[in-house]
Parts: sequence; C-alpha cells; structure tokens
Amino acid sequence: MPASPSANTRRLAVSAPPDRFFGYYPGTVAVITASSEGDRNVMSAGWHAALSAEPPLYGVAIGRERYTHRLVVASGGFAVHFLPFGAARSIAAVGSTSRRTGVDKFERFDLATEPGAVLDVPILQDAYLAYECRVQVVHETGDHDWVVGEVVAVHHAPEAFDERRLQHGRDVPATVYYGRSRYESIGSGERIDFSPDAFRDVER
Repeated sequence: MPASPSANTRRLAVSAPPDRFFGYYPGTVAVITASSEGDRNVMSAGWHAALSAEPPLYGVAIGRERYTHRLVVASGGFAVHFLPFGAARSIAAVGSTSRRTGVDKFERFDLATEPGAVLDVPILQDAYLAYECRVQVVHETGDHDWVVGEVVAVHHAPEAFDERRLQHGRDVPATVYYGRSRYESIGSGERIDFSPDAFRDVER
C-alpha cells in the first residue's frame, strides 16, 4: 500500500466526474480560418496539435455546431494561425462571436488577409506562423470532431524566428490561453537550453 502522506504534504483535490477543471489550459491558442463558395469564417481553438512530421499533419478539434466546421468539411481545407500577444484582442473577439449572426468577422475586427498559397483559405497577416491544411480525415470525438489536415504550405514571419527556427519570444511573444477569456504573453521569461546527450548513455 502507498505510504500515508504526512500532515505537511499537499494533496490534490479530485473531481469525479471531471466537470470542474476538465479542458482547462494553459496552452497556446490557435486561430482557424476556412472558406467555401465565397463564404468565410475565423474562429479560435484551444484544442489542437501537431500529429506527424512525415507527412506533416496537424489536428484541431472543432465543434460540429460551429459555422467554421461546415466550411472546413465543404471545402476540404483550413488554415491554422498563431498570433502574437499583441493580437490577443483579435483572438478573443473571433472566439466570442459567431458568423451565424451575419457579420463577417474579418471585416468587423479589421483582420487583414492574403489568399493561401495552395488552398482557398484566408491567411491572417497578423500571424507569425500559419499552416495551410488539406483535410485528410475527420474523426468524431464526443462533442467535437478532430479534423486532421496535411500541411501543404507554411507561412511565417522571418523576424519571429532565429537561425535554429526557434521563436524570438521577447520580440514576438506567443499567446497563452488560460480559459475564461484570460490570455498571457510568454517569451520574456528565463530560458535554459539542455543538451540531449546529458540524458543519454553515450558510447565512447
């Protein structure tokens, strides 16, 4: 049996079922765009991930009731953007409003775009990194669909990255989302690099 915790040991509180903190972050927030037959939309997404390097695959969770979901499925494409902290208001705005009201969020929130290099998707010019993705598969996962796309083009701001392709966090800070419309700038804090060899048994 596990040892009993001492009186001074902090214990984690348990929620079962997991209704209080499930889905909480913090984590980087992505902004998704899609277009189909002249219609377009933009939304923020907290649940997303790189899935494969070869081929390059990226996934994002989109609720089936979302307006963007229909555009992604109809067009077979979408774009994933990462915006700096200076654009946090835009991230919050597109995540708090719906295209179903008839409002073009690109115009309402003054979001500059350029056409995709490969797909018919709007590319946000405020992004420091964006992926054009061609839909490969859509998995039903509970109340969201996990949309997997092959990355067919990458857009990036050269000033945002160093020669190792690491982000210049102090100059172009990333945006972290905590939930409940709270955002934080990251990149200006202390950094440390580790050599992978320090953790491996290296034959000499």
